[in-house]
Amino acid sequence: MTQVLTPSLTAIRGNGRRLLVALLTAVLVVGLALVQQQREVSAQQDFQAARQQVLAAQAQARALGIGDPELADLVRQDLTIASSQPPAAPSVLFNQPRVDFFLNARAEELQLKDQLEARQQHILDQSKTSAVAAFTRLLTGLDEAARIGADADLLAPLNTLSDTTLRSLRLARTVGDFRRLSSSLHDPLGKLSLIIADQKTTNALIDQLAAQAAAQDQGNLDSARSIAQTALAQLNTDLATANLFQMDASIVQVRATKLGIQLSTAATAPDLDKVTGGLQAQDQVLQQAMQTVLPDKAITISLQEQVLRAFEHGKQVFWTYVTTGRPGLETDPGRFQVYWKVTPWTMHSPWPQGSAFWYPDTPVRTVMWFNGGDGIHDASWRYYYGPGTNFPHYDPYGANNGTHGCVNVPGGNMVWLWNWTPTGTPVIVY
Repeated sequence: MTQVLTPSLTAIRGNGRRLLVALLTAVLVVGLALVQQQREVSAQQDFQAARQQVLAAQAQARALGIGDPELADLVRQDLTIASSQPPAAPSVLFNQPRVDFFLNARAEELQLKDQLEARQQHILDQSKTSAVAAFTRLLTGLDEAARIGADADLLAPLNTLSDTTLRSLRLARTVGDFRRLSSSLHDPLGKLSLIIADQKTTNALIDQLAAQAAAQDQGNLDSARSIAQTALAQLNTDLATANLFQMDASIVQVRATKLGIQLSTAATAPDLDKVTGGLQAQDQVLQQAMQTVLPDKAITISLQEQVLRAFEHGKQVFWTYVTTGRPGLETDPGRFQVYWKVTPWTMHSPWPQGSAFWYPDTPVRTVMWFNGGDGIHDASWRYYYGPGTNFPHYDPYGANNGTHGCVNVPGGNMVWLWNWTPTGTPVIVY
């Protein structure tokens, strides 16, 4: 009997060992699967937590008064990361690529948060420095105006303004606070500069310039009138530039209007010479004020003319034809500043392939970002620039439509502009 049972017992023991091994293997597999699943869940939660920090940093920047154009590139990076999808995994045991995806996404979000906080601090410091500088210019200008004997009635409102501005400056904490202060001083500083310049130069200058006009026209009535009309045209051109930069030139404008009326009624060469002297004196007053008030450097872009101009203290030093955004993707008008310069750069289409607006990756030599995703850059693929090139047009050598919102500049001119333009340069699109 024992001999009969022994083989059976041996078989049972062998099967039991195999069953135990299989059971232990199954438990191990399930355990590994649970571990990998938990790793993926933890990595995804860490990524979401990092993204919440980025969103909180964006909200804080906006609460400080930082505008969307100054955050647009970082916001776009966050949206790109958030919209990316993890790779598919055949099973939870083989989900390491998904775990790595969420770990990398978390690292990118944390890096983005650091960039947001650094930019926020930079813009806050910059706005505070600008506000303090504007207030200092007001105090310095008031001291100078009083010293040279400017009309006290003209200076009284500005002295009151300096007191209220000092109180506001002590309470300012945010980018919005400092920018509102700077903005509130823009027009008064323009007026003060005009008062100072006018007091210094007007009376003596008129006689001097009138004498020069008389020597030029030699008493000829037609010649005298032509010289006066040229002086009026030049003054109106400079007034238009001041207006473009939102400089308060109302004092000069009133006097220019009066002198224009005198020009139309003057009947003798000496009378016209006096008008010429007055017009040229007012233009010098305006130009001196522009030297003080207007930015050291500024860029304007005319959408109608398709022309970019560079100014130093209101004086044009450079211009070039450009091409701006096509219909449907027009370059936004407004007031911006160059917030980032980079070279070289590759343009990546934000539209998916198949979209009417999609374009392949496109390298450029230099780009100056001024409004979110809009930049000023060279365009080797474009031959014609200037009026009408922002609309569909015939170009046998290059692109035959406007841009996707950027401002294209001929290559050689872009080299000059890149070297001339510092970060922070105002950009006015109109």
